[in-house]
Amino acid sequence: MKKLLIVLLLLLSNTVKADYITPSLNDLILKADKILYGEIQCVDESVIEVKVYGSINHDSESITILKFKEWNCGKRWNEYRVGQTSLFFLKYRHGGYRPMGGGNEGELPIVRSKVYVHTSSISPMGDTPLFERSSLTIKNFGYNNPFEGYVMKLKDFWEATGIIKKCFKYDLNTTGKSKNIKQLCPGHAYESIAEHNKILSWALTELNI
Repeated sequence: MKKLLIVLLLLLSNTVKADYITPSLNDLILKADKILYGEIQCVDESVIEVKVYGSINHDSESITILKFKEWNCGKRWNEYRVGQTSLFFLKYRHGGYRPMGGGNEGELPIVRSKVYVHTSSISPMGDTPLFERSSLTIKNFGYNNPFEGYVMKLKDFWEATGIIKKCFKYDLNTTGKSKNIKQLCPGHAYESIAEHNKILSWALTELNI
């Protein structure tokens, strides 16, 4: 009976992992209630306090964020520690802001002015040659480790994120998927930037703009 129970649990775990669809980078940008980056100043049992270095839609110098709740198919790349710097895509749920995505895709580590992006948020079906793969060595924690994903310049990533958030909006269908992407800015507001910012160029292509 014990062996049968273990087999059933393993099958359920594999099914959950197979059924989980990770959010794309555009999903994170368009659906986030707040987008910011900063340094962890305090770590509590269930929350972290972050000093905000840059924000698209958050006015305070700090913010309290609920810790990512780990599960069998989603773990943070490392334990929360004071001094870690990350870029956050946050949703307000159950009385607090928390990183988006069941695989913690809404928290991207920053190291030496580079941001590390989960592979599945850019190319869920396999690698793409458009972006540099991370060569940073770190102990592998959990599924979809961002340090095994793509590495991008924070300046370019932040510029692209700001333009997508400002210039586009979406409607949701009954399954919660984005549809009817609406353009809020004239093309000349971002087209010249996209010529030298390949992150923005990629994002616009994915939006079919």
